[in-house]
Amino acid sequence: MNFEEFKIKYAETMLNYQAIEHDIKFIYAYMKAGDVDRHFDEIENKTLGQMIRKLKVLDNSDGKPYIDSGDYNFLEQICDNRNYWAHSVFVEFIYKKNWINSKEYKKQCLKLEKDFNRVKNASDILENIRVEYCKSIRR
Repeated sequence: MNFEEFKIKYAETMLNYQAIEHDIKFIYAYMKAGDVDRHFDEIENKTLGQMIRKLKVLDNSDGKPYIDSGDYNFLEQICDNRNYWAHSVFVEFIYKKNWINSKEYKKQCLKLEKDFNRVKNASDILENIRVEYCKSIRR
């Protein structure tokens, strides 16, 4: 993958991470009893990791979770991966001599391709959960 393709795929991956974070915040705000707008304002600046933990606690509070434990484990993995992509990926190769041809760059390309597909799928699924769950609550 050339570097222009890498940057585009990286940007799309981060977009999907942001969509996941936003969808989790909406699900939480709708799941919590009371004023949805107020709940959303309270969590607006929470991180993805904080929101996954908060949603998991709230979702399991009635003993009938909407999202199962395996999906929460997957979301926690996504959080770790997002942090890696946000803070570490470029330093893995950019300081190497002739980095574009380095094994480190090639390794990151493969990793990005895999993560992009995984996160895109998760984002689509979570978006559907958000839409369906929030619509069901509003009825």
